[in-house]
Amino acid sequence: MDLTFGIVTINSYAKLNYEKRAIYDNAVKHFKKVLLIDPRKVSYQFIRGAKKPIIRYLGKNLANLSALHIRGVKSIANSTSILAHSLDFCGCIISDPTPRFKAKNGSKLLSTIGQYEDQSGSDSFIAFDLESTLKLITSIEEKKLFPMIVKPISGRQGKGISLIKTAAEMLAYTNNFFKERTDSDTPIFFQTFVAFVKEYRIFVIDKKIIGLVVKVKKKGEIVANAAQGATFIPIENPQQVIVEFILDHMANGIYGVDLAIDTTGGIHLIEANTSPNWKAFQEATGIDVAAVIIQDTLDKIHNQ
Repeated sequence: MDLTFGIVTINSYAKLNYEKRAIYDNAVKHFKKVLLIDPRKVSYQFIRGAKKPIIRYLGKNLANLSALHIRGVKSIANSTSILAHSLDFCGCIISDPTPRFKAKNGSKLLSTIGQYEDQSGSDSFIAFDLESTLKLITSIEEKKLFPMIVKPISGRQGKGISLIKTAAEMLAYTNNFFKERTDSDTPIFFQTFVAFVKEYRIFVIDKKIIGLVVKVKKKGEIVANAAQGATFIPIENPQQVIVEFILDHMANGIYGVDLAIDTTGGIHLIEANTSPNWKAFQEATGIDVAAVIIQDTLDKIHNQ
């Protein structure tokens, strides 16, 4: 077996500190190849239906990397977290438990991996630098995946989401994104645009659906968020396929789940917000969400 080893660093070998250099010098004795990996130069393609994501670094696909050593990542928390969790999914040995590596802002980075793992999300593409993004654009064009949408990695109630129809539009957006970006650890995030038949907001507490609405977009809007003018229409009895999806994919806790159904009947998990707003949902359904949460808490206390 040709074993390969990676060390997360933004420095060249000559500038490695004592500990990282010691790890490198010992690794080369046992591994066919040892890579110094700057996670800000890694790009990702999470294609629904594929067994592994495509994880590109300097022309190499890291999806088959044998082991990864991570040390000192304060300034590169986002790029390191998605690298660690993606490679962990691929079977790579990570030096420390992956829960240690958390994104410093936004939930979309790590939730994208979870959605890819259970095949519930849309095709997603992530890159942290201009060069990697340009290669992604070429790949997206070759695969004929346009139109695409671009999203901020942190939730903004639907703000900042744009529809991109051509490679030229994506190139213009990309150049502007990296020109205006102030943090090299903030990635660009694209997804394939999917024509949904229906979109839902579902309020879930400990895998129990307490209410569900159909979300109807405001004319001219890309997203069906209440903050962007969407209308919520309550539904009394959710489809069994939705109930089963919630049971299979949601952990215990409080979630505002956005689901969509595509033209083939496929379910797409758009978001599972752990700090959901519920004013518009409550106004549409008449459900006193706070009262339900408190009652659920009391039930847990009484059942201890």
